[in-house]
Amino acid sequence: MSESNKETPLSDKLKNLLKFESFRNIPSFIEFLEKGLERELFHDPEKEKKPIPVEDLPVDLALRQSSPLRKLYEHIFPITHVFKTSFRYKGEFLENFMPITNGDYIGRGSYKFVYKLPWNQVVKVGKSKWLSDPLFGSLYKEVSKNLEKYLKPEELQLKEFLQKKTYFESSRELIDFKFKRMGLERLHYWKLKSLIPDLVMPTRFFMGIRFRSRPFLPPLVTMTPCDNQKLLAGKHLKEFIRVNEKVKKNLIEDTFFPKWKLNFDTHRFGIVTKPKLKKIAFDFHRVIEATRHLVEEEKLILDLHSENIIITIPDFELKIFDYHVFDEHLYEPSLENPSPEIDHIKLIEEFISSFEL
Repeated sequence: MSESNKETPLSDKLKNLLKFESFRNIPSFIEFLEKGLERELFHDPEKEKKPIPVEDLPVDLALRQSSPLRKLYEHIFPITHVFKTSFRYKGEFLENFMPITNGDYIGRGSYKFVYKLPWNQVVKVGKSKWLSDPLFGSLYKEVSKNLEKYLKPEELQLKEFLQKKTYFESSRELIDFKFKRMGLERLHYWKLKSLIPDLVMPTRFFMGIRFRSRPFLPPLVTMTPCDNQKLLAGKHLKEFIRVNEKVKKNLIEDTFFPKWKLNFDTHRFGIVTKPKLKKIAFDFHRVIEATRHLVEEEKLILDLHSENIIITIPDFELKIFDYHVFDEHLYEPSLENPSPEIDHIKLIEEFISSFEL
């Protein structure tokens, strides 16, 4: 058999997926990024689909838990709705009304609160963060220098309009920071979307206006970066894990710091067939190659955890719906792995090995 007819090794196939030179350098991509998202995420109440049952949602109950004080605060001062805002008709323009109730809260991460909308979508409301957060490293500086690449014209106009309305320099700086943060979210999204486009959930980023109800007082109105996505039926990756086998180390570690082997349960939410498992494993290898690419080419760490990955049901396909990208030197490595991306890669490889393919 000739050399050209031999089957291409898996590692070569994966590396070939990352050789799209047009994706290596981030272009002025806002129109491309937003093209189709407005249509894909548009909600038509006349054609409203039945809501996905709660039991079929990828809901991490641990992420839903808050302290009693926080729960009391949210009960007294609930978030009622979110608007998308931009600059039109020579002023602030509110659109895309998104109603929220306390029962719609389905999770939180380090940077966002997640709420289920009455239709099959979620809105993620950005938390208040400080510029000192490690999230705002070299990519934030890149966005700051070229803000027009990451914001649409009406968003830049809104930023300038709001800054002119305030008398305080600190308020102008806060407005500037929020718009740059929104541009940073888009850049993070593009970094991974350009490498593994079919695995990353389509996401629309926008400047949001959040309304929080207050008894006997006008609502508290806050401007914050938001994003929204479709809501898919499925489960977090960690929900497929069966922990029933302890990894033996030594007596002290086994007693005080036990570690369990992670086994993928192929029958927990229906039967995951071997072809489906092979496809999931291949997609996981693609995630690993994308992680390595970001480290080796750009010195960036893909911050991706099992709660940011879902396996859809009934198709059993891998989808990534949330993540961030950090500078390598700002991300904390573990004691076992001085190179921080190894932690993420080893965890994924452990999942793959449990498929027993």
